[in-house]
Amino acid sequence: MKTPSAHAQEWRRRMVEMSAPARGGSMRGTLADGDRLIVRAVALGEVGLGDVVAFRRGGRIWAHRLVKIRDGQWWTQGDGNWRRDTEPLVGSEYIGRVEEADGSGGRRKVAGGSKGMRRATGWHVLAFVRWGVRSLLVPLYRLVRASRVAPLLWRPDVLVARFSTADGPRIKYIHRGHAVACWRADRQSWTCRRPYDLVLFPPAP
Repeated sequence: MKTPSAHAQEWRRRMVEMSAPARGGSMRGTLADGDRLIVRAVALGEVGLGDVVAFRRGGRIWAHRLVKIRDGQWWTQGDGNWRRDTEPLVGSEYIGRVEEADGSGGRRKVAGGSKGMRRATGWHVLAFVRWGVRSLLVPLYRLVRASRVAPLLWRPDVLVARFSTADGPRIKYIHRGHAVACWRADRQSWTCRRPYDLVLFPPAP
């Protein structure tokens, strides 16, 4: 009887090509959400720095770029992330090398090797800048929201719609034809889109 690992090895030997849709923004700049990735069964030992690899971790399949090999450990990083993944890649997780992506612009090659690494470095820098700006702006945003000074400067024409449901009263706040906030009395729950949370607040108890 074959062990599960033997089954996996045989599957990898037989697999020539597989495809799976991309989800999320960790490979922003290289892969778009919804792209269909073409993964080839290339041995891990044949994968080089800068190549994008597919691997299974935590019940999900990931596609990140191999950015460092050190002390026998393989480290990956998403092009849209400013830092490396927290755990090194191990052989039992590895699936194959991502070589092409098929999206709205048609089928295209995914750059690997030194070319892929150069491109990824630029995206990593942008991701770091985004993280830095976000780190500065988020506390400031929260401070402005807590101060409640924004309504003095911005007063959007918001329609307040009150109606009854089987679960109790509900209030929706509508701006330019779109619901931007909602209050559910049964759950005492308030949801509000940014930046409307600067000027809209849950009803007083």
